[in-house]
Amino acid sequence: MNHLLLACPFARQTWHETLSWLRIPCPPPAHEPSLNNWWQSTSHLAPKPMRKGLASAVLLVPRNDCVFN
Repeated sequence: MNHLLLACPFARQTWHETLSWLRIPCPPPAHEPSLNNWWQSTSHLAPKPMRKGLASAVLLVPRNDCVFN
């Protein structure tokens, strides 16, 4: 699961593109052991008005990737 959500090159590119498109100034997941670890370490880096958007992306990106790809 970690590979599908964080480690594979396609997943890393998806995170980079999504965060860039949303203009959320956070680093994409890199070498975190889980998506939850990345979320906990990154959520405070997002400006407060963007945190809901980041939370939505964390929930929807993996789901949509699994459903549509």
